[in-house]
Amino acid sequence: MIAPPAAAPRSLVRRPLLVVALALSAATACTRDAKTPAAAAMQFYTMLDALGVQGVPDATARTALAPFIGARLDSALARADAQRADALRRAPDEKPPFADGDVFGSLFEGRTAFRIATSLARGDTTLVVMALTNDNEKPPVQWQDTLVVVTERGHPVVADIRYGASWEFGYRGRLLEVLAR
Repeated sequence: MIAPPAAAPRSLVRRPLLVVALALSAATACTRDAKTPAAAAMQFYTMLDALGVQGVPDATARTALAPFIGARLDSALARADAQRADALRRAPDEKPPFADGDVFGSLFEGRTAFRIATSLARGDTTLVVMALTNDNEKPPVQWQDTLVVVTERGHPVVADIRYGASWEFGYRGRLLEVLAR
């Protein structure tokens, strides 16, 4: 099981361009190595954790995530980010949609560890089942979500996530559906 890296140092958080430059440098190296859907899935979650994404990623984080996500998912994330920004402008004292939580997994509180459980190729699409854990919850929560991985721009990218929540308040359905609400 791979644990996510520690949070970015405060000096990096204050310098979004530096964060993007470092992330893009890492992404370029990773995408050269992401020759399999499973490798792409691991690198996707690793990048999310390195960026410290909460809610939907903003434009800076989406730039760093671009090598790991498909065009349709990127567009859906951009629309959700714009919806969040618009809601914040209209009602600055209210919590906007997609402002926090982990939309990239069934558990709003997010994951503390992830690993590949299995993968299944179906034509041009590979379903990568991820075993996810949040050890911060008491008792710890374990679940599986499925990344839908396709090939775009010559390498595998995450096109969608199928949530696997089995509890009452977990995300259900697919990430693209949640982002379209």
